[in-house]
Amino acid sequence: MGDPLIWTATIRRPFGVEGEVKVHTHNSEFNHLAKLKVVFLRSADGKTRKLAVAGYRVVGGEPLMRFAGYENPEKARELSGLHILVERSQASPLRKGEFYTADLIGCTIMSQGKALGEVVSTVDGAQALLLEIKGLDEKLYLVPFLDHYIGAVDVTAHTIELLTPWVLA
Repeated sequence: MGDPLIWTATIRRPFGVEGEVKVHTHNSEFNHLAKLKVVFLRSADGKTRKLAVAGYRVVGGEPLMRFAGYENPEKARELSGLHILVERSQASPLRKGEFYTADLIGCTIMSQGKALGEVVSTVDGAQALLLEIKGLDEKLYLVPFLDHYIGAVDVTAHTIELLTPWVLA
């Protein structure tokens, strides 16, 4: 069912003087981060490394994390922009109708039984997650992951029903 590691958050910037970093989570639930002892950090070039979690706390409703070997703001700044990945079993539990974004990437976009493209990435939008779809014409399109646009999602079959195929025109 896709990558055994789930991209659960992104490191933003240092906070304070002890190497803590602000963390942007990919959903509103982030309590699972408090239980983590180890995470995987992935850079934009796809390189992944394992790192021990040295601390976790929430300040003003925002999660902060600290990592072994990054005990000051200068060192912690090196982590800015890295993706935090966790094993699927340690990710935030899903509620009915929810999906891990990692499971949406690679899905074929279907409409009336015809393939129209493939989800190549996701983007956090103002009102909803946006699916970045590479159409059959090789162009990229952004489609909100909302009930108005998206029908049945089958992560096992790697298909997503597009209710409004005109958005890919």
